[in-house]
Amino acid sequence: LQLSPLVRMRSLALGLFCLLCCNAVRLDRRRPRPNAARGRNETTSRTKAVENPCKAIPLDFVFVIDSSRSIRPNDYEKVKTFIINLLQFLEVGSDATRVGLLQYGSVVQPEFSLNTYTTKAEVEQAVRNMEHLATGTMTGLAIQYTMETALTEEEGARPANLHIPRIAMIVTDGRPQDTVEEIAAQAREAGIQIFAIGVGRVDMNTLKAIGSEPHSEHVHLVANFSQIETLISVFQSKLCGGSEMCEVVDHQCQHICVSSPASYRCKCRKGFTLNPDGKTCKAEDMCAVVDHGCEHICANLPDGYECRCRPGYQLNIDLKTCNKIDYCDLGNHGCEHNCVSIPESYICRCKKGYVLNQDGKTCSKMNHCADGKHGCEQEFVNTEDSCVCKCRNGFTLRPDGKTCKSLDLCQTVDHGCEHQCVSTTDSYICRCFEGFMLAEDGKNCKKPECGDGVMDLVFVIDGSKSLGPANFQLVKQFVNGIVDSLDISRTGTHVGLLQYSTKVRTEFTLGQYNTAQGIKQAVYRMQYMGRGSMTGSALRHMFEFSFSAKEGARPNIPRVSIVFTDGRSQDDVSEWANKAKNSGVTIYALGVGKAIEQELREIASEPDEKHLYYAEDFENMGEITKKLKSRICKG
Repeated sequence: LQLSPLVRMRSLALGLFCLLCCNAVRLDRRRPRPNAARGRNETTSRTKAVENPCKAIPLDFVFVIDSSRSIRPNDYEKVKTFIINLLQFLEVGSDATRVGLLQYGSVVQPEFSLNTYTTKAEVEQAVRNMEHLATGTMTGLAIQYTMETALTEEEGARPANLHIPRIAMIVTDGRPQDTVEEIAAQAREAGIQIFAIGVGRVDMNTLKAIGSEPHSEHVHLVANFSQIETLISVFQSKLCGGSEMCEVVDHQCQHICVSSPASYRCKCRKGFTLNPDGKTCKAEDMCAVVDHGCEHICANLPDGYECRCRPGYQLNIDLKTCNKIDYCDLGNHGCEHNCVSIPESYICRCKKGYVLNQDGKTCSKMNHCADGKHGCEQEFVNTEDSCVCKCRNGFTLRPDGKTCKSLDLCQTVDHGCEHQCVSTTDSYICRCFEGFMLAEDGKNCKKPECGDGVMDLVFVIDGSKSLGPANFQLVKQFVNGIVDSLDISRTGTHVGLLQYSTKVRTEFTLGQYNTAQGIKQAVYRMQYMGRGSMTGSALRHMFEFSFSAKEGARPNIPRVSIVFTDGRSQDDVSEWANKAKNSGVTIYALGVGKAIEQELREIASEPDEKHLYYAEDFENMGEITKKLKSRICKG
């Protein structure tokens, strides 16, 4: 049907009036503010212009037009007219509303993007130049293109952080040939506000699947293309109205109404979700927001909540409190000794010294020792609770509760100690008289190789990464080999040790241990540093701290240092080596592998042949150990 001349004239007049209103607002913004001397009539005129209802806000607006073969050419022209009339309510510009348009049939054909035109006249001319596709109806494909391409920053949409509304207006006249529900939902979740306009035989459910909530604001259906012009006034209030929609409509939102450029939506407070009606809210955890009064458990249900009891309890008639179920009180348990209620059932138990028979009800007296699995070494006694092991006189029970040990093992075993036998908690050890040391067999005693030599000895050990963990273990064995040859005691030789890498670390001082066993255990516990090689810093630390009274050095006792290294130092060694030697410290330099001979000479005391030792690899350190032992003992 064609519009009557009178209707067309009214529509044209309405569009022209709104356009003039919007222009009046822009002109008024550029006009200088009136001073106090101007008359009241001029002030009143300016106020009326500002109060013009056409207060367009910036939008990113894309028209999505059905151009299928079911639309006749003259109806296609009416759609173009509808778009041009609708543009009159939009302030088009790069900093105002940006307009894009695509039409679709069997394929999507973009006509112009959001960043193609910057004036309303250019957009109107582009709409007039559109040509009818006259193919299929792939509405879902068009929505997907709108979301993934047309309303993206690459195509002219402004960044999301500017909060410029993104709007898609879809005009269609028929049933889609593809699915629209899922892709339309994705587009709405991506922040696109969708208006769905149907003409003719379009299914209303399809339009609702496309349009945003609430459907009363976003979904429109007209009988034919002649009536599409009736929607102009509807969208005039949406796109040109300055008031927030939540303030001017009866939104019926239970919690919060959120205005959008041409509509509104309902939103729930934190802890609530929107019901399918799009207006009312329900608690996500009803038990958390109501005074449920449940004694044990509150359980959420789709339409509310209910009280429940823990296992072994039943809900009372008030449907809130719980009562414990005592299954033994039912009187039919059949237990010979004791009945014990448990959640949802009962069990029979026997008195002490009895065991429950296979029937689970009767009891028999038990002999815990009868099965012969007690494992007692000497004697056993059956009690009410278990089979207990006992020991004969002169013995005591070990912590394992089964085996026995003598109260004095040295008196009851052939210990074989040459000098002294000392009983320990679980065994015994051999010890030697003062001036002797324990031999390798742990029983016999011998004079130390350096029995007459008393000294304060400090090892300075290279722990750099070039050494490697395996060779570091060999160095530890070398140190303990030297320790074994010394008379370590409170009045004999004292030993301290430094390890160095990029930094210097005192592993133990001269005054820390006075037994060879204590020193050797401390050496085994050393952790490999594995970094650089600052030999000079180590010599400085040895000179300044290791032979101090604070760290256990004794007056009038010879001071000896054994310096071990396997490579070139990263700092100077001569200064602090000379200071140490000049202070009376005798230094033995031991080098392996890539150690530098010149550095070793700078470190070692004179003469070199008595104080400098070198091995090509760690496997040959045993021979050096023998020579060094002999040299240290001779002094």
